[in-house]
Amino acid sequence: MSPTQNTSEVPRWSRVALFVASVQCLIWGVFIIFLPARSALAYGLSEVPRELFLWQGTGLIIFLFGVGYGVASTNPKQHWAVVLIGLLAKVLGPVGIAWSVFVGQVPARVLILIPINDVIWWIPFGLIVAKGIIHSKG
Repeated sequence: MSPTQNTSEVPRWSRVALFVASVQCLIWGVFIIFLPARSALAYGLSEVPRELFLWQGTGLIIFLFGVGYGVASTNPKQHWAVVLIGLLAKVLGPVGIAWSVFVGQVPARVLILIPINDVIWWIPFGLIVAKGIIHSKG
């Protein structure tokens, strides 16, 4: 099967979802890298982290996820493992943040970003991964 045939069999919504996730991560990553103090406040932190380079490193990781989602958007069936890594990050990241709130390390207002940065991607990423796994076995 040629790559173009494989791509044409992929539902359009999956390519669009990954493209939008890519753009979201690229923008958010650049925001954190270049405006780390402002992005920390946007996350709901009451003060700017002392080690901004670590915060910027998080921005770089988010940016790189955006690159990965962009690549995966070209052929979600072929790149489903990239989407799986993203899905794991979008599930485990909020768990870690919720734990940090629970133990009092960060204020609860950081939780406001979880639905728009993570939860909205659980279903589309899960469906893409499921279709990728089925396709790889078939």
